[in-house]
Amino acid sequence: MNFKSIKISKQIELALRWLIFLTKQKRGRVINLRSFCKQNNVSFYYLQKINRQLVKMKLLESQKGKNGGYRLKKSPSQISILSIIETLEGPISLVCCSPTCNTPHCALKNCWQILNKDLTKKLTKIKLNYFLK
Repeated sequence: MNFKSIKISKQIELALRWLIFLTKQKRGRVINLRSFCKQNNVSFYYLQKINRQLVKMKLLESQKGKNGGYRLKKSPSQISILSIIETLEGPISLVCCSPTCNTPHCALKNCWQILNKDLTKKLTKIKLNYFLK
């Protein structure tokens, strides 16, 4: 059998790298977005777009000015992987059932719902502080 992995978008991967980096900083330390982008060879404008959503959803806070930057607004133990994904891309689902399926006792539908529920539960339990280990 040839299994393929479930795809995580580039947006989510970059957001996670940025948030993990912030998690590893001294509490309250403000980090310049442009310097992170240079060090990690990522697009400043792309991460800036992602960052706006993270600030809007109150996962990050910004500090303006010459020594400005970003820091986590909440404790890493309060930010789940699920909340990051849903902030950027909306609710997740491994599989969406066909809209033409109206069978109330569809075996596949029940299977997908169980898998979606399990995935959601697991992603809720994984917090940013997990990456401090």
